[in-house]
Amino acid sequence: MPEVRVGPLLRHVGTTDATVWVETDKPCEVEVLGSSALTFEVEGHHFAIVCITDLDPDREHPYEVHLDGHTAWPPPDYEFPAPRIRLMPRDGSLRLLFGSCRASAPHHPPYTHQHWWHPKGQGIDVLRTFGLRMLRQPSATWPDALLMMGDQLYADQVNDTIKDLVAEREVHANGPVEVLEDFEEYCIGYWDAWSDPVVRWMLSTVPSSMMFDDHEINDKWNTSQAWLEEMRKTDWYQTRIIGGLMAYWIYQHLGNMSPDELAKDDTFQQVTASRCGAEPIRELAHMAEKDDGASHFSMCRDLGSTRLIVADARTGRQLRPGQRKIMTDQEWDWITAHVDGEYEHLLFASSLPILLPYGMHHIEAWSEAVTDGAWGRRMCAVGEKVRIAANLDHWACFQDSYRKFEDLVFETVSGKRGRAPDSIVLFGGDVHHCWVDEVSLPDDAPPAKTKVWQVVCSGLRKEPSAVERVVLRLGHTRVAEKVGSLLARTVDVGTPRLRWRPVTQPHFRNQIGTLEIAKGEMGVRIEKVTGSWRKPRMTAVIEHKLL
Repeated sequence: MPEVRVGPLLRHVGTTDATVWVETDKPCEVEVLGSSALTFEVEGHHFAIVCITDLDPDREHPYEVHLDGHTAWPPPDYEFPAPRIRLMPRDGSLRLLFGSCRASAPHHPPYTHQHWWHPKGQGIDVLRTFGLRMLRQPSATWPDALLMMGDQLYADQVNDTIKDLVAEREVHANGPVEVLEDFEEYCIGYWDAWSDPVVRWMLSTVPSSMMFDDHEINDKWNTSQAWLEEMRKTDWYQTRIIGGLMAYWIYQHLGNMSPDELAKDDTFQQVTASRCGAEPIRELAHMAEKDDGASHFSMCRDLGSTRLIVADARTGRQLRPGQRKIMTDQEWDWITAHVDGEYEHLLFASSLPILLPYGMHHIEAWSEAVTDGAWGRRMCAVGEKVRIAANLDHWACFQDSYRKFEDLVFETVSGKRGRAPDSIVLFGGDVHHCWVDEVSLPDDAPPAKTKVWQVVCSGLRKEPSAVERVVLRLGHTRVAEKVGSLLARTVDVGTPRLRWRPVTQPHFRNQIGTLEIAKGEMGVRIEKVTGSWRKPRMTAVIEHKLL
């Protein structure tokens, strides 16, 4: 009989509908709560996403996964509560869990020993720790949704388990070692990332939205045109990037879409019609990898009366000097169109923080200008090398896109795109620490009632070393701000029109955030994992009221 290989993952959840994603070991029919879907095959792997509609919003829906009519999940000896679907609240309340950057490693010493950082383990897994706490709590206190903002796996830093599983494979004789090299190895990577029993249960019960970032391919991915051209000259990069993008579409992006969106998605319809989805997905990956490719991985989801927009800030980058953009014009137009509408709160997420501490923001803006010739043609190559070496690839490094984002904020709070929301909260990951910023408009802007905040939370399991913590903390200092400001003045890059100030100190260690909305109020809590690997616990480091 067929078995569930990865999952089940509860993905989209609305007010009356939901989707459940699975990978199985054989082709079969997958049934959940009376709705079914046939699996489709990609290079020997079998996947399905089941769309469930017309659910009763007034109760929870425990579910089982049936494969070809036989119960396949949960197993008879399952030690956790049954997976269940709880639809989005209709009273305007929301409890959203969020974070980014989760390396995969065993959950025992030396990988997670006490408080000590270990290069193979990156500390105690806060996602697993949160799941353990959920098991001790009433289900009414569980989050309504989970937002994972990038680096769901580290394809360029694989652990010993994956190394052993792929040891006999040779995809390229002269390719990089200790990385995921093709689609097959990416499938192994996702299996490893989501196979821990506690995490597996949590992802079957809490609906999730996911966006990828650099480490799902390489930590330099789409940082600069020079890097990209160098990679494309190798005989291994194409296999790796296409395999990674194909796997991303299947394991992450597919579940970001609602049943209505899946019904309109050309690639998904081709895949399910043929039940052999390799070619349509491979074609999509090739298009996304092109310099001017038609990538579209940004997503929009309404969580009750709150709208969540997650921007793909990685795939569609335009990297030619003088023409840099963090995404294509078509993708940006899609995002701005989805900002239009009626909702109480707008959550705008990007895998990368949009607003860096001022010192970092100015230095990144300066680096782009130098690369474009602000210090003369001879310094362009130097600027490009600095950009690559220091991973300067955030929104400030794409000033055209950053300025458009500022315009979008101004238009939204002024009511030009519909009723101005009560709040805008910007989410970011990537940088392996956390803080909260209060964002304000320029003095000459019209008065606005919308409160604007930024919350950065990273990583779920990517604990920085002592040296990294010193460097990151330095970026938040007045010294860094003054140095960055001086450099920015030398290239006349201009100052940001938005203003922001931190209302918390930066915090390190592995951590996860919760945004809570209830009865017109909003607050954020960020918790770090403490204790030992045997008895991990959560400790709040930030609690701040936003509304």
